[in-house]
Amino acid sequence: MLTILLSNLGLVALFSYALGLTYRSWPPTQTPRDIALRTLLGVIATLALALHGGPGGHLYLIPLALLALRYGPLPSALGATPVILTGLLLPDSMLPGTRDLLLDSVTLTVLGTLLSPHLRLDLPPDHHRLWWGAPLLFAPTLLISALTDRWLDGPGGAAWTATPGLNLPAELLISSVSVVLLHSALHSRLHLLRVSATFRAEAHTDVLTGLSNRRQFDQDLPFLQPGDHLLVMDLDHFKRVNDEYGHTEGDAVLRRVARLLRGTLRPGDPAYRIGGEEFAVILRATPTPQAETVALRCLNAVRQWTGDGPAVTLSAGLACHAPNDTPLRTHQRADEALYAAKEGGRDGLRVSPPAPDAAPLTPELSLRAALTHFQSLHDPGPDAWHDLLLAACQSIPGAETGSLHVVEQGDFVTRAQMGLPGDLLGQRVPPNAQRAWHGGPDDHWLGGHPRVLRGYAIGAAARAASAAAFQPASERTHWKARLEGVTETLGVPVTADGHVIAYLNFDRSGPGVVFGAATQEVAVGLAAQVAPPLAPRARREREAQRTRELEALVQISAALRDARTSGDVTHAINSMAHVALNARQTIFMRYDPASDTLVSSLREGLPAETPTLSLRRGHGLSWAAVTARDVIRVNNMDADPRIVRVAGVANGASMLAPLQTADRLLGVLIVIRTHPFGENDAQLARALAAQGVTALERTERIRAIEQGREGILAALGRALEARDFETRGHTTRVLNLTLQVARRMNLSPDQLEALRDGAYLHDLGKVQVPDAVLLKPGPLNADEWAVMRQHAQAGEELARHIPGFSRHALQVIRHHHERWDGSGYPDGLSGAAIPLLARIFTVCDVFDALTSARPYKRGWSVPEALAEIRCQSGAAFDPQVVQAFLEYMNGSPTLPSRGGPASIHPNVPRTDHPPDA
Repeated sequence: MLTILLSNLGLVALFSYALGLTYRSWPPTQTPRDIALRTLLGVIATLALALHGGPGGHLYLIPLALLALRYGPLPSALGATPVILTGLLLPDSMLPGTRDLLLDSVTLTVLGTLLSPHLRLDLPPDHHRLWWGAPLLFAPTLLISALTDRWLDGPGGAAWTATPGLNLPAELLISSVSVVLLHSALHSRLHLLRVSATFRAEAHTDVLTGLSNRRQFDQDLPFLQPGDHLLVMDLDHFKRVNDEYGHTEGDAVLRRVARLLRGTLRPGDPAYRIGGEEFAVILRATPTPQAETVALRCLNAVRQWTGDGPAVTLSAGLACHAPNDTPLRTHQRADEALYAAKEGGRDGLRVSPPAPDAAPLTPELSLRAALTHFQSLHDPGPDAWHDLLLAACQSIPGAETGSLHVVEQGDFVTRAQMGLPGDLLGQRVPPNAQRAWHGGPDDHWLGGHPRVLRGYAIGAAARAASAAAFQPASERTHWKARLEGVTETLGVPVTADGHVIAYLNFDRSGPGVVFGAATQEVAVGLAAQVAPPLAPRARREREAQRTRELEALVQISAALRDARTSGDVTHAINSMAHVALNARQTIFMRYDPASDTLVSSLREGLPAETPTLSLRRGHGLSWAAVTARDVIRVNNMDADPRIVRVAGVANGASMLAPLQTADRLLGVLIVIRTHPFGENDAQLARALAAQGVTALERTERIRAIEQGREGILAALGRALEARDFETRGHTTRVLNLTLQVARRMNLSPDQLEALRDGAYLHDLGKVQVPDAVLLKPGPLNADEWAVMRQHAQAGEELARHIPGFSRHALQVIRHHHERWDGSGYPDGLSGAAIPLLARIFTVCDVFDALTSARPYKRGWSVPEALAEIRCQSGAAFDPQVVQAFLEYMNGSPTLPSRGGPASIHPNVPRTDHPPDA
C-alpha cells in the first residue's frame, strides 16, 4: 500500500513539474493557448492518477482542483469530461465508478470555483490560507463520496472510507498536503521566473536614474523601423554643476531629469541614459511634427523646473529613421543634430534633415560603431565578434576573407571568420604556432608590425605553424581551409601592454599585389583601434592565470617539500597534475635506462586492471615530447594516429610534458581530460615538470650524500670492530635486525635514519678505552670495569662533532647499555625514561652478542638466546620491544652463521661484570 501511495505522489510531483514548465516568462501569460495546454496537462494527470488508483486514490481530483481555482468551472469541467467518458468504457476495477467520478468532479468543481477568490494562485503564496483552504476544498468532496457509497450500497456496504485501505482523515490529509506541495512547487517556478526577470531588468537599467541603460539602448537601436524617431539629449554645462555643487547634487540633477522625462513622454516611449549626462528616447511610428512636439515638451519640462536644486537645460537632436538608412547612421545623424544644438547656443532642439538617399556608412564609421557597440558588451557574443571583423574587413582595401583570433587561456581562438568555413570558429592555435605563421623577428611580433605573404611563402608559413603545434597531417585542416586558393595574405598582431592579445588575418585570391605599404599602414591603424576594447579582457585573463600559477606553485612546493625519494616526487607530481589541470586521468611514464623505454609507473583515474604500458624509443607521442623537449597537446586523441591505444585510457584531449635535464631523461607526465588544453595549461605543466625535475635531482643528490655519509659511518663501525673483539659483521647484523624490529613497531623514516646512524657508531667511545682494558682476554676487575663503563658517554661526546648527527642517534650511543629496571649505565635510567630507539637497539645488540662465539665463550643457539631475551623482559629490556622482537624472530628466516673472534659484550651477564656486580 505504501509503494502505491508513494507512486501516486510521484505522479502528482510529475504533474507539478510539467505544469511549471508551461510558465516560461514573467509576468505569466494567460493566452487561450496557455489555458488549453494546461487543461490538457490536467486531463492527462487526472486520467493517470485515476487509472493508478490504490491508497490516495482521490489524488486524481488535485489537477481538477487547480484548474477550478485558477481558471474557473469550464476548464475544470473540460478536464473531468475525458476521465468520465473513459470510466464509461473501462470496468470499475480499472477506474473508480462513473458515478463516483461524476459526483467527485462536480463537487470539486463547484467548491473550487467558490473558493477561488480566497485561494488565489498568484504570488506570493499564502500558505496559512492554503492549510485551511485545502481541507475545506476536499473534505466535502470526500464526505459526500463516502455518504453516497454508504447510502447506495446499504448498511453492509462501504465503511466510512473514501478509498480502500485509508480512512477519511488520512485521505483528507494526503489530498490537502499534496495540494499545498503542488501549489508551493508551482509558485517556486513563478518566483524563479520573477527573480530572473528582475535580474534581467536590473542588468538593463541604469542604477542612478532608473531609466534603461546603454546596453538596452544598443539592443533596441537595431530594431528601428522607418518612421521611428531617435531623440538624443545632453545636459548643458553639467560639469559646472558637479564642480560648484558637488557630485551628490549632480546625481540628484540626473535623477530629477530622468523623473521629468518619464512624466513628460508618452506611455510606451522608451527612455535611456546612454552616457554620463546624455539621454535618448525612441519615438515609435511618430510623424516628425509630433516628434518635435514631444522633444520640445521634454526640454521645457527640464527648463521650467522650479523646485530645489540648480536649474539646468537640455540640448537635443532629433533624427527620423529612413527606409534606406541604417540604425547606426540614424544615431549618427541625431548626434550631429545634438552637436549643432550645442554649437547654436544650447537649450534648444535641432532636427536632422531627412535622408531619402542616405549613403551607407563609411568603413571608418562602421568600424567606430562596431567598436562602440563591442565595448558596451560585458560578454560579447558571436554576432558582436562577427560585426567587429566585418567592419575590420571593410577597412582593408582588397580583403576578400578574414579571421579574428583572440587570446583565450593562452591560445589564439578563432572568434570570427568571414568567407571561410564555419567550422573554423572556436578552433585553437597554440601561440608558438601563431607566431610561426606570422614569422619575422620577435620585436616585429610584439610591436604589432604587419606582414604580407605571397605565393610559396604562404605554404611554407602554414607548414611551419603546423610543425610548431606538433600537429599530425589529419589535424592540419585549420590551415588548409584558411589558405585554399589564397594568393596574398595580410596578418597583423593586435598588441596591448606589451602582449599580443589578438591576431587579424586578411586574405585575397586574385592576381597582382594589393596588400602594399599603404594597406599595411591601414592594418596597423586598425589593430590600434581594435586593441582598447580587447585589452581589459586580456588583462583579466593574465591576472587570473598568474593567480592560478602562483596557487599551483605553492601547492606543488608544499607537496614536494617532504618528498624524500624519487617515488615520493613522482607521486606528488602525478597527484598535483590531476588536481591543478582538472585531469580525468594522469600517467607518469618513468624512463628505464636499462631497456631505453618509457614505462608507466604511476596512474591515477585508470582502472586497476589497466596493463602496464612500455614504449620503446621513438614510439608514441611521449617520445615525440622528449624529442621536442616541450609540452605537446592533442585536442582529439581519437583522430591522432600517433597515440598508442591502451585499454582503460579515456578519449578526449591529452597533454604530454617531459621531465628532463640537459643531458638526462627522467620521464614523461601524461594528462588526459575531456575538454582541450590551452597554452595556460601547458605553461602550468611546464612549471610542474620543472619543479619535478628539480625535486628529483634534489632527492638524488640527497640520496648520494646519505649513501656517502652512511658508507663513512659503516667504515668507521667496521674499524671499531677490528680494534675490539667483535665478530666480523656484528655492526651490520645488529643494524639490519634493529631496523626490522623498528619497522615492525611502525617507526617513522626519521626515526629509522637516527637508529641507523646510532647503530653504526654505538661503540664509538671505545676508541678512548685503553687497549689493556679493551683487549683483556679475561674478566675485568672493578677499576677496569669503571673505565669500560665510560665508553657510552665518551661515544656521545665524540659523535656530537659529526655534522648532521641527530639528537636521537646520540641517544642510541649514550643509552644502549641502560636497563629497564634502572641498573644500567651511564645514567641509570629506567622504564620509559630510556629513549625508545636505545631500547630497541639494546635488545638486538644483546641477541647478537649472545649468539656470537667469543674467545672466552661459545655462541648460544638461537632458541637459547630467545629464551634469555624473554627471561630478561621487564628486567633488562622493554617488554613491548621484546614482544615485537620475538614476533619478528618467530617469522624471520634462519639467521646467517657467525664465526670469528668476538669481544665481550657488556650486557652479556657473568663474564665481563666485576666480581661484586
